[in-house]
Amino acid sequence: MNPKEIEGLSDKIASRLAAGGGGAWIRGPVRPEPPGKPTAGALPAWAGAAQTLPDVAPVRRPAGHPRHRPEYPAIVAAVRQAAAGRGASPLPAGPRAGAGRERAVTRQAAREVPIGVSHRHLHVSERDFGALFGAGKTLTAQRAIAQPGQYAAAETVAVAGKGGRLEGVRIVGPARGATQLELSPADCRRLGIAAPVRVSGKLEGSVGGVTLEGPAGKVALESGVIVAQRHLHVAPADATALGVADGDVVAVECGLAGRRVTLHDVAVRMGPAHATELHLDTDEANAAQVTTGDRARLVAVARGPGGRPTGRRPLLTERDVARLAALGESVDAAGPWIVTPAARDRAKALGVWREAP
Repeated sequence: MNPKEIEGLSDKIASRLAAGGGGAWIRGPVRPEPPGKPTAGALPAWAGAAQTLPDVAPVRRPAGHPRHRPEYPAIVAAVRQAAAGRGASPLPAGPRAGAGRERAVTRQAAREVPIGVSHRHLHVSERDFGALFGAGKTLTAQRAIAQPGQYAAAETVAVAGKGGRLEGVRIVGPARGATQLELSPADCRRLGIAAPVRVSGKLEGSVGGVTLEGPAGKVALESGVIVAQRHLHVAPADATALGVADGDVVAVECGLAGRRVTLHDVAVRMGPAHATELHLDTDEANAAQVTTGDRARLVAVARGPGGRPTGRRPLLTERDVARLAALGESVDAAGPWIVTPAARDRAKALGVWREAP
């Protein structure tokens, strides 16, 4: 067929269809009207904003549940109405929108504590002070420190060991019943001694091997030299906000980006004679690049007095077990942690697992 014949045939088909179909080639879409008289201001039934989706995310909590929320279809309709410009957003706005974040920031700030970097120093008994500075002499307060009633004295001593000596070691007053020398691990290496980590004031197992030198004489120490365990002084008024009690062992996070560290085994010392401050030695402070006045944040409470759990217990994994085994430590089933099954099996395989009594 040539083009003219094809065009003629098309005209005949179109005329026949028009005659039998009421004059319409293809019927257009017909939108059904909702039954009944529509409510003024209401969305038509066919509008997307009027649809509900209870089959997509049904609410299974009973209406009396303390965390009950509006039915999902109601939320969907409100959101769609807001998107269509026909209603207010159901989501919090203005002050309400930031309320949760403000509470979270407040809670985080409440668990922050100031840092005090503790340099090598000496707590001295009255008898040893007299031997070093002369009979009848007393400590001279130079400046107060954060802990109530304590001060940095004007007097300093030299400390001599088999490997070297330290000059200008400050005395912290007032005088104590027993002389105690607190050093960093780096100080101990310089003096050629191996002092144990101990809570300040707990001198059982401490070492000697150093000589204190003052202007009036010398005192050879047979014990009393320690590396102070990192500790957190807490004023009773701050205990509730921090969520700690005297005797707890906590973990803290401190330092700037690139040098941030988490320090474990921080002993909590709380009482009326304490002001809230985290004490780190110079080695710990240098590792995290923090100085006095910086802040640290409590990230976990491991255990309380007598090993009693007081907060969230850390999760002990296979990697943690390997680290403890490398340090020569055991994994106690009754320890301040939750042990994963794989970690328990690894500890037994390494021979460091200890069953609960």
